Amino acid sequence: MKIGINIKLGIAAGIINCIAWYAFAKSLGFYTIDVYIYRNFITLAVLVLGVFLSVYLTKRNNQGFMEFKEGLKTGVLYSIVLAIILACFNYIYYTFITPDTIEYFLSEARKSAMSHNLKELEITNFLDEERSNFNSFKLVPPVLFFGLISSLLAGLVFQKRNPNITYSEN
Repeated sequence: MKIGINIKLGIAAGIINCIAWYAFAKSLGFYTIDVYIYRNFITLAVLVLGVFLSVYLTKRNNQGFMEFKEGLKTGVLYSIVLAIILACFNYIYYTFITPDTIEYFLSEARKSAMSHNLKELEITNFLDEERSNFNSFKLVPPVLFFGLISSLLAGLVFQKRNPNITYSEN
């Protein structure tokens, strides 16, 4: 079974994203919010550029022809691979690399809420809900959403039907 260019690019982009995330965390400090801001920008850039690159390379491998649905499928598959790799790294990051990060940010949120004179019960309920809602797959829905949007755009931009193939009206 031959692995497609979109899967190879998705794996490479996921690894690049994870290395960049860890490098930013190591250089800026694991307990600063800037790490997550940069991670989101890098993820968005790697996602959009990767979708367009994988669709373009798929078109090039098909002698310059590609239908819209093939471009869409290529971009979505790239996005799924990237999302899975990011979810796995997210789990590894918060379980083994910085297991106390979530608790640190929740304690900072508690301090901030207390300074705004919120009731202790409201603060506790909010923090308990945030702690229970945290999981490693939080990045998957936004990556898939923006991957779908990028795939739609890339499919529209790079579509070109082969004039030598007749298409049925089905």
